[in-house]
Amino acid sequence: MHTIDRTNEAIAAGINAGDEALLAELYQTHAPRVTAVAMSVLRDRDLAADITQDVFTRLWRNPDRYRPDRGPIGAFLAVDAKGRSIDLLRSRKAELARERKDNLMRGAEHKASTEDTAIVAVVGDSVRESLGLLPDDQRIPIELAFFGDLSYRSVAERLSLPEGTVKTRIRTGLRALRNNVSEELVAA
Repeated sequence: MHTIDRTNEAIAAGINAGDEALLAELYQTHAPRVTAVAMSVLRDRDLAADITQDVFTRLWRNPDRYRPDRGPIGAFLAVDAKGRSIDLLRSRKAELARERKDNLMRGAEHKASTEDTAIVAVVGDSVRESLGLLPDDQRIPIELAFFGDLSYRSVAERLSLPEGTVKTRIRTGLRALRNNVSEELVAA
């Protein structure tokens, strides 16, 4: 009998009884939706697959988590996938914030020498000059991506261009920048 034909109570009873065939059927029926929900939050196929596995493992290990009086099993699984995905994003953001803080603390401990400061200033001036020499179709996407902290997709949307075009223009512009800056520093 397919899960579609069973009541919420019968599904809950089967899960609580450890019915492996039922769990396999639930996975086959609901895994695509669970994965789609995770993908909508995470935007990463591998992480979404991990969340899907986690959702079904948690259901198997803690079958009493599903309460049939609160709705169908598909909705329960989708809500669990969304919650687990959001938790994963939050933990990754917190981890990145800790890493940034650690890097800042280490950076504060390192005092830049006068020579280091001068080199950074010279390179910065050279980059600014070279950036100004680029054609607008290369300069603007680079400025948006690196100084505006936008993704390629966001730059493409802002400029109403295909994402591939934006990537090509940024790559071409960065190559020209690298060549110009290298030539200026060698000449200096």
